[in-house]
Amino acid sequence: MMSFDSAMEKQRHHQSLLDYQSVTTTPKLRTHLAIEKHASEIYTHSIFLDIQKELYKFVKKRFIDKNVNEDEDFDDFYRNSIPSHCPNTRYKAVFSIRGDSISISCSYMLFVQKGALCRHMFFILNMKEYAKIPSNFILRRWGKDIITDGLLRKKYSYSHKGNTYVILHLSINKIANNEDELAKYIKHLQEVDSGILLCTSPRASSSRSVHIEKIIGAAVPDVININNPQGIRTMDVLVNTTEKAIETSKKGSKLCSLCHKPNHNAKSCILRLKKSDLESEVTKC
Repeated sequence: MMSFDSAMEKQRHHQSLLDYQSVTTTPKLRTHLAIEKHASEIYTHSIFLDIQKELYKFVKKRFIDKNVNEDEDFDDFYRNSIPSHCPNTRYKAVFSIRGDSISISCSYMLFVQKGALCRHMFFILNMKEYAKIPSNFILRRWGKDIITDGLLRKKYSYSHKGNTYVILHLSINKIANNEDELAKYIKHLQEVDSGILLCTSPRASSSRSVHIEKIIGAAVPDVININNPQGIRTMDVLVNTTEKAIETSKKGSKLCSLCHKPNHNAKSCILRLKKSDLESEVTKC
């Protein structure tokens, strides 16, 4: 149980470190587009790097605006056949607006497969002068705010102590990029800390058994009616190959009946060979 807690704590620490880096740092931008800056603010670093590649390829490729069609059923409608990096291949991108609903589809299917906009969809958004990615194309699982407050509180065993850490963590993340607000927040914490009296009450026992009881949610009963068996019966149990190999290795090798040495038998014994050679020489004489 303790090893499991240590592994989970290590994973949570690594996740908290990545969350802190996503909130407090800004990745380097490669284009002048405002939509790239918006993507860096809402996506985690790893997802933003994939989206940045698509944005950079769109800017570098310089798609040509053509094949514009109007449709009376939509407030705005656009269709384009965009060339691919593969020869004789083109991707079909369609953009439409009906009221407040924005729809973009592309035969490249990157958004359907991964949930990230492709270079062809970025081309249409740039052509329509969008400075931000529409909200219906931002999947929450790729955002920086995916972890809710409730999940953060479950990281700690003690409720009041956990709530304190969570509030402090969320407050710092909100003002992590504002030095002035951070200075004010630190000053406020120092004022609060100066008014707190030192707690000298003895700490509750936190032995291993008490910790396990809190995790399981049950205490050891006073009277135990079920005990472990005194012996184990293995008479009818089949022996596997591993156990057979262990038993064989424990047995010593058999000795030769002639010289009483191991690793050979009487047929291959050197004494017998010498005796047979001597007998053959005697018969020749």
